[in-house]
Amino acid sequence: MEYLDNNSKKIDNDVNLDVNKLKGDGELTKAKPVMTSFKLYTAKKKKKKATKLKVNKGEEKVIKKLKKPKHKYNVELFNIVSLTDKMLFMGNMSTMLRAGLSLTPALKTIKKEIKNKYFKEVLEYLVYHIENGQPLSSGMKNYPKVFSGMIIATIEVGENTGMLSDTFGHLADIMKRQKKLRSKVIGAMMYPMIVILALLVVSGFLAMVIFPQLIDLFESGGVKLPFVLVAVQTFNFVVRNYWHLCLGGLVGLIILIKVIFSKEGPKLFLSRVILKTPFLGKINQELALTRFAGNLNALLAAGLGIVQSMEIVAKTVGNLHYKKEILLMSKELEKGQSLQLAMSKRPDLFPSLTIQLVQVGETTGQLEEILAKIAEFYGDRVDNVLNNLSTILEPVLLVIVGIAVGFIAVSVIGPMDELTNSFAE
Repeated sequence: MEYLDNNSKKIDNDVNLDVNKLKGDGELTKAKPVMTSFKLYTAKKKKKKATKLKVNKGEEKVIKKLKKPKHKYNVELFNIVSLTDKMLFMGNMSTMLRAGLSLTPALKTIKKEIKNKYFKEVLEYLVYHIENGQPLSSGMKNYPKVFSGMIIATIEVGENTGMLSDTFGHLADIMKRQKKLRSKVIGAMMYPMIVILALLVVSGFLAMVIFPQLIDLFESGGVKLPFVLVAVQTFNFVVRNYWHLCLGGLVGLIILIKVIFSKEGPKLFLSRVILKTPFLGKINQELALTRFAGNLNALLAAGLGIVQSMEIVAKTVGNLHYKKEILLMSKELEKGQSLQLAMSKRPDLFPSLTIQLVQVGETTGQLEEILAKIAEFYGDRVDNVLNNLSTILEPVLLVIVGIAVGFIAVSVIGPMDELTNSFAE
């Protein structure tokens, strides 16, 4: 098919012609075809509008260059996407994909409902990435703070298997369990934290306001100061005269602790100590087992292999000692060992009941169902402990507060009698 320009000169005989050949002085002009079956519409080059090619009865192709979105919220401190936001995102994506929507319309719809401005920009970038022919998982890799390795790997498997809607559903379930568990932990720790905070506030008020007045009173009466007041007097003197050194020392201590525990050795040592600590170690172990079984079940259900699932689960258990051992277990599984055998080599991490249940699951081919029951079992145990934590800690905290108040009272009341006698004389 032949086309003529404004000067009635023949141009390329091709529907996919190079529109740059039609440009004049910075402006694209309307081409006049010999046959009226095709119409080419162009726009001014300076305005960078889309070029539309109309083919036979309204069929049109839009040729446009997608513009990469720019991030307005680049401060990493504020680039936080909550677990709730991610959970809702996964759930809504699952619902929309099951309803028949494709990825791009689903992402655009969810973006309109999200209040987190940074998350909006992330979703906008994902839309840009998909429209440029890249998979969703590839775009997520640019935001490791938002999408963890577990999320990316799971999405990638969903893309490869064509079960992306189910994959989003499994991820939503995982995050729902995480949110529920986190809420219970925060709720259980709320009471002791309030009590400790109140104790610190009262102690500060006594040390800065009440005790200095008592010190002046005792010194005016010639009474020897008790140990508590001597300690308070020394503390106030140091803080008032050497506050800059105190502040520098505190900052230095925080940095030192952060540097020490940024290394794997001290963190691993601390993880092992926590697991061996009475009561706290038991809770930590059951939390790790809940995450291990629940997340492994979700990943296997999403279609991941056992080795890859173990590598991802290792990053989610929350305890470094568990993480290291689970990664070693994945290497053993890669060599052909069973999960039950790998777990039996670590009886301090995996109770015998858990190992036996996994053996049954592997033998019967129902490993996913067994893992779900294990996660539910340990989840219920953690719930019971956390629900009773306030009841357990309340008398302990009351005893600690009582001892502190009693010690202060005894230390101050004795010198008060001596002071009264001195004034009476």
